[in-house]
Amino acid sequence: MAPGDLFGQLTRFIGRERELAEVRPLMAASRLVTLTGAGGCGKTRLALQAASEVRDHYADGVALVDLALLHEPTLVPQLVAQALDIYETPNRPLTQTLLLAVQSRQMLLVLDNCEHLADACAALVQSLLSHAPQMHILATSRAPLDLLGEVSYYVPPLALPPILDTGVDPSPSTADCLSYDAIRLFVDRAQAIRPGFALTPDNAALVVDICRRLDGIPLAIELASARVRVLSLEQIAARLADRFSLLVSGQRVGQAPHHQTLQAAMDWSYDLLTPSEQILLRRLAVFEAGFSLDMVEEVCTGDDLARSQVLDLLSALVARSLVVAETLARAEARYRLLATIRAYAREKLDEAGETVRLRDRHLDLFVWRAEETAQKLIGPYQQIWFSWLDGEHDNIRAALAWALESGRIESGLRIASALYLFWEIRNYRREGLAWFEQLLAQADDSVAPDVHAGACNYAAFLSEFLGDGQAALVYGRRAVAIGEAMGEEGRHILGFALAGLASGLRATGEIQAMYALGEQYIETFRALGDEYVYYLNMGLIIKGETALALGRYDAARSALEEALPVARAAGDPYRIAMTLNVLGDLARCQGNFAGARSAYLEGVALLRQIGAARDVASLLYNLGYAHLRLGDINSADSCFREALTIQQAQHNMAGMAECLAGFAALAVTRGRPGDAARWLAAVAAGGWESHIAKWPATRQEYERTLELARAQCTGETWQTEQTAGAELSLEAAAVEALRPATTTTPRSEETDQPLTARELEVAGLIASGLSNGEIADRLVLSKRTVEHHVANILGKLGVTKRTEIVLWAIENGIARDTG
Repeated sequence: MAPGDLFGQLTRFIGRERELAEVRPLMAASRLVTLTGAGGCGKTRLALQAASEVRDHYADGVALVDLALLHEPTLVPQLVAQALDIYETPNRPLTQTLLLAVQSRQMLLVLDNCEHLADACAALVQSLLSHAPQMHILATSRAPLDLLGEVSYYVPPLALPPILDTGVDPSPSTADCLSYDAIRLFVDRAQAIRPGFALTPDNAALVVDICRRLDGIPLAIELASARVRVLSLEQIAARLADRFSLLVSGQRVGQAPHHQTLQAAMDWSYDLLTPSEQILLRRLAVFEAGFSLDMVEEVCTGDDLARSQVLDLLSALVARSLVVAETLARAEARYRLLATIRAYAREKLDEAGETVRLRDRHLDLFVWRAEETAQKLIGPYQQIWFSWLDGEHDNIRAALAWALESGRIESGLRIASALYLFWEIRNYRREGLAWFEQLLAQADDSVAPDVHAGACNYAAFLSEFLGDGQAALVYGRRAVAIGEAMGEEGRHILGFALAGLASGLRATGEIQAMYALGEQYIETFRALGDEYVYYLNMGLIIKGETALALGRYDAARSALEEALPVARAAGDPYRIAMTLNVLGDLARCQGNFAGARSAYLEGVALLRQIGAARDVASLLYNLGYAHLRLGDINSADSCFREALTIQQAQHNMAGMAECLAGFAALAVTRGRPGDAARWLAAVAAGGWESHIAKWPATRQEYERTLELARAQCTGETWQTEQTAGAELSLEAAAVEALRPATTTTPRSEETDQPLTARELEVAGLIASGLSNGEIADRLVLSKRTVEHHVANILGKLGVTKRTEIVLWAIENGIARDTG
């Protein structure tokens, strides 16, 4: 979560001065502080407030990871990595990538709601503290993580007026009452419900009594104070007296007192609902993340709840503060349950014996929604539907988990397959493959052959992307076997299975065999007709890429020129961009650099629209070479810088190696062959030459740069720089390459100003303290576009932190007035 979002949650923080005063020195003295306490006691709010007060002490800022919605322990590192803008790298475990990325960061990481993932959190925290000596961690959990060096701080209930020997003062002064956090919280929340509410000498004793009988638990107080909408204080107190006799009698076996209090508060709130409201509330617990009105109508109706009732019932739950409504940020209203309320509702769902039926309906809904969305991911509105999937990701995960738990493997495979482009383009490749692996491990003959084979293909594609060629071959052969067993009836299944097998062949370097298989694939789908034009189109794109790798330029051009109009007719930005990328490579191989530049420019623009950051970086890298060969050094520099900055952010080592080769080509052009020799040696030392050599156009540029650098260097300089480069890590070489370039060629007025007009505008707003989201609103841009501008600015200025942009902007007089 971005800092602006993180601290924006503190607008209604009440009190806790004593706790804050105690927590701050603990955070300074220990690198791991865990706030413990019962559910609803205010651990999260205290953690956020403490983090906000010390954030300036950390050069790399504060990040929040909310684990409340996560139930898969293996995904804890991924959620942390996403919060830190760290992305997976092929052939490297995500945890290792994460640890490498944070080892030099000076920051505070807030891990919220660890209790249900305690072992996974403890293991990751221990690794983070070992590998990142300047990282501090503030965790919240119902119990300590039990790690060496951990300081546990129990978060007590909110402060209450003391009970005197003679009992509570029958008429405490309002000033005295408002000096206690529990009373201030009740009054604040009551005023939010009824603006005319005020603490007076007449009602102060009642408010104190209510808060005390709720033991100062923040959530319980909030639920009670919300009732001022429909009940008087006397009625609230009376209902507490009747319903909370448990609090007077003391103990419920096996439960801590604070849990009793929270359970009682929730029981009381639940009992205030009508039977229909109770039914809807418990059924809403099936949604892991938020939900929309139409989702509720699809999943939660039937058996005593009609669709026509849903809107009114949902409105009633919102009014009672049991459901949070978000109606301003999007065209369609979104709703969610607070974590504690959802946990309570889930218990009620279990008690009613409805959990299996509701989770089945939830799974059915997301099978249908995912497959419907899959068709839209290959059309002109990809960005809209990728964003929809981003918002539903936690619900999708819940549906996939239930498919595994309930043995509904075919339903799970249908969702995972429908989401293939989402997994790939949004860079969830490792997670997507993990779901396929688990589901396919349980798949048997009961799964429909087309679903089974299709899932094997997608698993093969993802395995290839992640560098596991053998796994790709295994999945591809499994798909082919299923297709062959179907005979003529399964001709289309076998045809698609050939793509999975070809993916494995490409991953293992068997390009000639892949080309032959691709011809068979294309022949199959030509014969099957227009219904399968999408599959034919993808086969033509792959044929163009494979033919180019084999040096068959005419065959490549023929396939690509057939594929491009079909992709354009479908309005599919991703397919168009991928075709243009290969056409650009073909043009470069044939010396047509102007044609290559045109193809890459259009491809980059299309990929930016759908937020495909890794693919944008790849095309920018290719575009940089086209600019360079056309003599436009400044544009080449800008492309290589943005591409390398993106690859750095994603910790994509292969991509970083490619970009370093591009910077070496720039260095040769600028008369700095020593730099080129050093960076090429760093690429070679990391074993990345073979990766670069896979792409014909890139291989030609790499060999050309190597030859020119060697020719321009004296023997002694070449050897010295090669030795230095061999000892330089890829990460260190990337930082070196991104430093502002010096050149022996004349500088124009344009090159003296490294930033574009838009980048200057963004830098000025950064210097004025605006977040990326606020800048996006100010300039009427998408947040992702602003993030790209920030990446460009960091790369062009040769810096790594926003604070350094601020200093640069101030020194150059471009800080903006945001008033």
